[in-house]
Amino acid sequence: MSYDAFLSYSREDEDEVTRIAERLRDEANLQVWFDRWELVPGDPWQEKLEEALRQLSTSVVFIGRKGLGNWQAPEVRAALNRNAERRMRVVPVALPGVDVKDERIPLFLKNLDFCLLRSLDDQPNFERLVAGITGVHPRFARAAPAARPAAAAPEPMDPNREAIAYLQGHLESDAISFFVGRGLMSALTPCDIAEKLLRSLELIGAEQPAMLPSLDLAANYYAVKSDDNRLQTDVASILRQGHLEIPEAYGELALLLRDLCARPAGRGRRRYRHLVITSVLDTTIEQAFLRAGVGFTRFVQSASGKRLDINLYDQVELGGSGFVRVTERSGYHHSFPLDSGDDMDRVIEECDARSVTLGQAAGSPDATQLATIFSELREPILYKLHGSLDVRDSFTLSTEQYYEAVSRSPSHKAVPEQIAQILSNTPIVCLGSRILDADFRLSYFLLRECLDVRRGQIRRFAVHPRDLGDQRDCSHQMGLRAWSRLANWATTRYGVEMLDMRSELFLRQLRGAAR
Repeated sequence: MSYDAFLSYSREDEDEVTRIAERLRDEANLQVWFDRWELVPGDPWQEKLEEALRQLSTSVVFIGRKGLGNWQAPEVRAALNRNAERRMRVVPVALPGVDVKDERIPLFLKNLDFCLLRSLDDQPNFERLVAGITGVHPRFARAAPAARPAAAAPEPMDPNREAIAYLQGHLESDAISFFVGRGLMSALTPCDIAEKLLRSLELIGAEQPAMLPSLDLAANYYAVKSDDNRLQTDVASILRQGHLEIPEAYGELALLLRDLCARPAGRGRRRYRHLVITSVLDTTIEQAFLRAGVGFTRFVQSASGKRLDINLYDQVELGGSGFVRVTERSGYHHSFPLDSGDDMDRVIEECDARSVTLGQAAGSPDATQLATIFSELREPILYKLHGSLDVRDSFTLSTEQYYEAVSRSPSHKAVPEQIAQILSNTPIVCLGSRILDADFRLSYFLLRECLDVRRGQIRRFAVHPRDLGDQRDCSHQMGLRAWSRLANWATTRYGVEMLDMRSELFLRQLRGAAR
């Protein structure tokens, strides 16, 4: 007989698990490997368990009020090892009354998305459990209710498709957040900027270097010779001279957000706003939003962490003659041709601009103004955590600046409370960012306090094909040589699932699924 899933549980929870196993068999037509049903007296039960774990591609791990059972713990370790090798899906299930923050639950298990059963008759979460076993989102399962043949072997799990189904399900009632790194630029990559800085320091000759240090290290060398102000000025000059093209993924992200923000209120009331947080310093994301007719609100973090520069692009209209019209809340509007990069950059910098000081006491003028802005803003929100090309004293680029930013974060909130609330409670999709990139790691440690709030309950993904990158980039070379180990490390260290897929394709499929 072929089985759909292995059931791992503690003897303390046998009655509850038996009830759930019966529902999986009778209501979902699933064949589960449940030791009470499979073992007979005299069987070498340890060998039978090991054989089942080796052969099956899904393990359901039930957590009861007393945690893992003595023999359940090695079952879970074996399942997690196979999960790291992408050979087994592990579906953790919290039985009624269990707190998933319980310290007795293994850390690696907490990194996975839990199915929280409020009772044994909790139908919505029972459907989520079935979806975890079959890999089919409940909405699609209801649309095609024909039962699978009982003896059919489970199809191999496609992590990209499963991630899109998970996010689509979340978008039915709430928002998701995006982190956009610097890895999607093709015309002027971080390695190109690092090379220009090192050449100006005469640290490399005329020959093409086979490998380059990361941009933060190159920027640190440059700042040592000059200073942080000169570093920002010269990197800004390099970016302006680069004739940057808008990556295709930025356009797809803009179209996705335009569709999501335009959904009628009756589709489900969201608790959180759509957020894009980025380490990209140029204005190509802003340009992509304007070209797609997307109104939005932009926040730019200063290098000191004390100032927030804000722009509200309230209404964006695309004219038939190739013009864009951006209207401020006051009614004043800017109109410019789509093919005029200079005019677009001017509007991005000047449109409905204001600044506030962060860390002020509640009730202060700046704190009140910031609260008012968040209550009235146009979504999506674009939060530039490392600064922006058009905002003075905003770049966080060198290793030294990274260290200073992280060292400040315990003494004050790295981002406003409203942004932290969104990040704490929404799934996150990282685009154009490898786990080993310095800007990703800085962002993670700056935001760690809010990212850890629901770790293991809300999933996070890093979408980046293993073969896409600058050959001179050490982190890219590491990904090529040790993808599986890096993926396991990303899940363990950061709670992030790595997906080997092009960002624009992922966003296009997510947009299609979310319609």
